[in-house]
Amino acid sequence: MKIGLISDLHTDVTPLNKALVPHLIDAVSAENLDVLVLAGDFARHLVQLSETLNAFHLADLACEKLLVPGNHDIWAIETSTVTSEQKCGIISELCHACGFHPLMDEPFIREKIGFCGTIGWYDYSFAPDGYDFSDAQYAEKELMGAVWNDKRYAKWNDTDPVVARRFEAALEMQIASIRDDVSRIVVVTHHVPFRECIRYLGELPWDFFRAFMGSKGLGAQCLREPLVTHALFGHTHQALDMQIDSVRAISAPVGYLQKEPTAGLQTYATQCLACFEV
Repeated sequence: MKIGLISDLHTDVTPLNKALVPHLIDAVSAENLDVLVLAGDFARHLVQLSETLNAFHLADLACEKLLVPGNHDIWAIETSTVTSEQKCGIISELCHACGFHPLMDEPFIREKIGFCGTIGWYDYSFAPDGYDFSDAQYAEKELMGAVWNDKRYAKWNDTDPVVARRFEAALEMQIASIRDDVSRIVVVTHHVPFRECIRYLGELPWDFFRAFMGSKGLGAQCLREPLVTHALFGHTHQALDMQIDSVRAISAPVGYLQKEPTAGLQTYATQCLACFEV
């Protein structure tokens, strides 16, 4: 089975990010994938998110399309009363309308390969070493005049650690539900599952904000289950492919395109798409 991964399209951030989408679709088509995984952060507004997913839908790709949302996607900014939980529900509806399988709702199985997914969240377990910031300070999501925008726009009904535990528990339930039906499991999250996949610079405020990259619990779920061979994720804007004990960890982000890539958009799209076989 050939699997492709891409994340962090951020089609609402710059015109180049939006312009890259048809090139990404061309890259996917050229790879003759069996499964395409999109690991979150498409657009903060539902209109742009819908346009992005619909572009893949209209392309009539032959592969299965699986998705988990990212933190930008669940930002509750449409109205003053919408919550991030409600936004997740709307995203699931958009997935079904655009031919995507929303992994956050249920696992997906093809050819005895199981896919389990969740957005994941953070609990400050990836806070940098060498500093004495408290959990209360991390909960404020501000330092030296910089603000992590989840503070403004992510509207969950619990604290970050509680939300993180909830998504970890949902992932555990998904894995348990298909364990007897598959030969291996691919886990998909938006947030980072392993500390080894996070880049610390030894400077502030950068290192402070690494506390919001993910949670150790996500990685622990992957390593605890012998059938999990791959962990696919986004959020870091850093392409990675590394082995962590029994799990191959892969991220394949687009990131923020402030200027056109030297090689051109089509080449960049091809480079962003990570493909592998299981």
